[in-house]
Amino acid sequence: MLSLALCLGFFPLYLVFSYTSKAAGKTWLSVSSVLYGRATKVNRGESLELPYAFLGLIPGAAWLLYFHWTKGRHQRSFTNVLRVFLWGCFCTLPAGIIEHVTGAGLRQDTVLSSAAVGFLLIGPIEELSKLVAVWGSIYRSPDFRDPMHGILYSATAACAFASIENVVYMTQLGPGILVLRLAFATPAHVMFSSMWGYSMGVARFQKTGEIATIAKGLLAAVVLHGVYNCIVAINPKMAVVTLIPLMIFMGWIMLRMIARFRKNYPFPSLGRGVMILCPNCGAYALESVKHCSRCGFAIPTAEPDAPRFCANCRARLEPSKENCASCGENVQISGQCRAKD
Repeated sequence: MLSLALCLGFFPLYLVFSYTSKAAGKTWLSVSSVLYGRATKVNRGESLELPYAFLGLIPGAAWLLYFHWTKGRHQRSFTNVLRVFLWGCFCTLPAGIIEHVTGAGLRQDTVLSSAAVGFLLIGPIEELSKLVAVWGSIYRSPDFRDPMHGILYSATAACAFASIENVVYMTQLGPGILVLRLAFATPAHVMFSSMWGYSMGVARFQKTGEIATIAKGLLAAVVLHGVYNCIVAINPKMAVVTLIPLMIFMGWIMLRMIARFRKNYPFPSLGRGVMILCPNCGAYALESVKHCSRCGFAIPTAEPDAPRFCANCRARLEPSKENCASCGENVQISGQCRAKD
């Protein structure tokens, strides 16, 4: 049962990997098969040979290697991914401190108290911590230029957060907990975060309602996180079975979100010409308009070396090019030099 659950647990990661790169999807299937064999050994009572820390960091390491080895249609920098990952690791510290001070934990005296802690403390604290990791490290950056980046970077922060949790739990409970963590907790963190990650991807490119859109995704993540924690708290021994329907449901939602991005990508053109970033809210704005269409901020004249983007596809414009290297759109920048990469 644990071995089967482990393979099912990695399904959401496989969805993201296979969508951006077929080779990455195959690589992740290979990783899952290795972990399946390891889980079988644990079920037979054999010990794990690798140090706890290395085992607990398997999801995070696999995620970073995926970004390092593959270059899919959704362009992203490995440096940016690493920065998000490190922020995700760091954000486990304040989350852990808050949970320790408030006494938040899965083991409560009653079902009601378990539900209260899951929905009002653990869920909000951990999901907000992961969201802060993405918001603070990459969200306002011009490198966040693709709606799918919301899910990719949220998954990165989730893997980092879960990896640190894995190490902590293994030092407390031993190597046996790793199988359950890899089968349920780690992919669950990814699927929780995909809710607000999707909202971030949408909000980054819409004119109004940025905070409200992200808040809706965050609320959905908190609710799912709370349900997950309640199921574990009510009957930990049966959680291996009772969590599977929830995991399948969340995987289905994540698949639909990815499919929606596939259908709507690229997002509708913002017009013709050159875009810059609003210094007030970080939204893309046509340089010729002079005012941000989202917040109304009067955008000052951008410096010659400021990053500029194609209004048609949002790709960063290369120096001394008459056409966008991504979509071929003819781009004119009157009286100004093109941005340097």
